[in-house]
Amino acid sequence: MERHLRAVGYLNVALGAFGVLASVVILILFGGPSGVLLINARVGSTVTTTEGFVTACVMIYWLLMAGPLIAVGLGLLQVQEWARNFGTILSIFNLINIPLGTVVGIYSLWVLTSFEIEPLFQSPPKPPNR
Repeated sequence: MERHLRAVGYLNVALGAFGVLASVVILILFGGPSGVLLINARVGSTVTTTEGFVTACVMIYWLLMAGPLIAVGLGLLQVQEWARNFGTILSIFNLINIPLGTVVGIYSLWVLTSFEIEPLFQSPPKPPNR
């Protein structure tokens, strides 16, 4: 089960980093926040766009989740009890991040709520194997 815990830690760090990277790339490609909000207007449609608003909301969600996901991932790699509790909560919020966040959220919930993982958090953590 220690392997699963480590995998959840790495997946949370990777998902947080991916969220930041994807948001920055989208901002650069569309020329900043105003360019993102006017995505559909560039192809000759109306100025008020639903696609731009949804894209901006998704980007804000990714950016808000990135910091906590990276922190929880690093905490899980160090086998911290707070990371297990906070990771369970973040996994629930991650379920709406389709498709990658949903997969990571389901896997994280399975690992963090299993009874087999409790002994890892009760004993002192072992040094990482390299």
